[in-house]
Amino acid sequence: MIEKPTEKRGIREETVHFVSDGIALAGTLVLPEGSQTHPAVVLFHGSGPQTRDLFTARWFASEGIAALAYDKRGVGESGGDFRKVPFMELCDDGLRAIQYLKSRKEIDAKRIGVWGLSQGGWLGPLAASRSGDVAFVIAVSGPGVSPGEQMIVYYANELREKGVAEDDVREASTVRRDIWSYMASGAGYEKTKAELDKARTKRWYNQAKVQQDDSFGPLPTPAELSKPVGRSALWFKQEAVYDPVPALRSLRVPALFLFGDHDRLIPVEESVAVIQRVLAEGKQRDFTIRIFPNVDHEMRLVTSEAMGTVDPEYLVTMGHWLSTHVLNRP
Repeated sequence: MIEKPTEKRGIREETVHFVSDGIALAGTLVLPEGSQTHPAVVLFHGSGPQTRDLFTARWFASEGIAALAYDKRGVGESGGDFRKVPFMELCDDGLRAIQYLKSRKEIDAKRIGVWGLSQGGWLGPLAASRSGDVAFVIAVSGPGVSPGEQMIVYYANELREKGVAEDDVREASTVRRDIWSYMASGAGYEKTKAELDKARTKRWYNQAKVQQDDSFGPLPTPAELSKPVGRSALWFKQEAVYDPVPALRSLRVPALFLFGDHDRLIPVEESVAVIQRVLAEGKQRDFTIRIFPNVDHEMRLVTSEAMGTVDPEYLVTMGHWLSTHVLNRP
């Protein structure tokens, strides 16, 4: 049974505010018991409109790590709008949160790290590559591939769950990848249009067409691509093509990468292979990768008797890693 972090006596919570790029952000600082200075962690968000993650913040505090969880731009009590910038720029909000923590007398400024789930698993290593103030990185379900490739895997798994044959899933994914490549570069319109026209005759087409990305509708012309509407330019030209490898290659601080083997949102095996290869080739030697059985993207168990429960082994693993890498316990 997982003890609720809030049940641990002595934990204190304080509403805090800090500014990033002129935008006022609001969050909660959760402090462990004791009057000594504490190591700390900033929590990066996953994609979409995310509020402060108090469950995780309280868990860190119960382990002796102060945690700052904040509302994403334009969500909860925070100003701005996360939809107006490529997600990589949200890294700066986490770095500003670290600067805020360094101003607090309760925090050990040399032991402030970052934790991130999903999209936050890209932002954690990116933050460490941009600032020497990041002392450690924990990336949970953080893809080792680009967001574009990750979403192609997501839509492929969605088709599989609808009963689409494997050969058809691969064919649909190839066409989607080519469409997205055109949307990002604006090159190859006639070739892509012909490929899409042919796709309309395939047995998988109707199932792919109704998926959320709407990639199999009318193909924008190059002229239309030059006048993007909404988030399309941000996604195709900046976010989808973000390469996480340079940030991974520059990692020089202890890092923990955690995955679930039932994650249907990201390519787990490919991500693990990329992370292992890149870190082994570089100067980073202090990294740990673990895949948990019967666990989904959010580290919840998928077994019938414990469906939806946060995997206790996930928390135990983080706790042991923090003890040796952050709290300096044997």
